[in-house]
Amino acid sequence: MALVIISFIVFLVYLAGTCKSFGIPYSISDTYYKLEKRKKGLGWLFSVMCVSVGGLLLPALLDITPSSYQFTAFLACAGLLFVGAAPQFKLPLTNTVHYSAAAVCVIFSQIWVGLTFWWLLIPIWLAFIVYTVVGMSKHVTGSLWRDFIAAKPMFWCEVAALGSTYLTVFLAS
Repeated sequence: MALVIISFIVFLVYLAGTCKSFGIPYSISDTYYKLEKRKKGLGWLFSVMCVSVGGLLLPALLDITPSSYQFTAFLACAGLLFVGAAPQFKLPLTNTVHYSAAAVCVIFSQIWVGLTFWWLLIPIWLAFIVYTVVGMSKHVTGSLWRDFIAAKPMFWCEVAALGSTYLTVFLAS
């Protein structure tokens, strides 16, 4: 459990620090570029956060997961490790790895949560939907797409996915 707590602290400190410095980004991955540009080469902190969070979370997830679906825990954490290994999602060389790994991380983390505590997905994703709709209503521009993007749904999707994963680990332990 100590590794999970350290992982959670790393995640929270990183999010709090980047959100305080730059405001809420469009995605957690976007903080890589903000750290590179505004903090002069500190983008590597994004990679450290991803690798730390995924690497420290993996043993606990595997420990509490039945063997029948341990692969979901592994793929969720492996996805996050690959996101950290390919942080430059705007470059042609690494964007496919980054986006694919991010999708694997989010999808398999939510499959894992659903197989462990399915009912936990309902309030978390309902809150995400409500927040997105309320956020869109605050940015009415006449373009549904611009209003949607202004609500920064990818950031909140990533936070919901990781948050539900941590909550499931804490409840299952």
